[in-house]
Amino acid sequence: MKDELFANYKTLESDRLSLRPITLDDTSDLFEIYSNKEVMLYFDDREAFKDISEAEKMAKDYVEALKNKWSMRWGIVLKETGKLIGTCGFHAISDYDKRIEIGYDLNRDYWGNKVMKEALSMIISFAFENSDVNRIEAFVEPPNTASHMLLERLGFVMEGTLRKHEMCRGELIDIEILSLLRE
Repeated sequence: MKDELFANYKTLESDRLSLRPITLDDTSDLFEIYSNKEVMLYFDDREAFKDISEAEKMAKDYVEALKNKWSMRWGIVLKETGKLIGTCGFHAISDYDKRIEIGYDLNRDYWGNKVMKEALSMIISFAFENSDVNRIEAFVEPPNTASHMLLERLGFVMEGTLRKHEMCRGELIDIEILSLLRE
């Protein structure tokens, strides 16, 4: 499964979006995304970026992860402007369990425009068409209702709440788990 995913990784296109590999040239756009406190509110346990060097490290990490087949991330580019406005991709890839985890983020200026639904639809189709992955998982903080609703619109099913599952902002928090099965 993993080998097929990485062997077939490519730029994905729709009428308005291009999903392509992230490069170091994306550093300033990544900084614009990740320096926004609203964007970073539910992004792991990280604070909004304060220095461009943090975005450069993030770009390098995305490039290295793809090269080493740890995870795959696409930059979401608005074709009309050529601007990178978000990222999406897969990590926690388990060949044995035929399972992957989805992750995504979007520049605050583009929220509410169905950009992420369009982008995630493309990468979900990519995963199911190019591998025998059986399950795509998503982990969402309960207050992040927009992300939860987006996933449900894409066919993900809420499976439950992992109580006090991870440390975030200095306290153990609950995490909702949703999944989309091939069937």
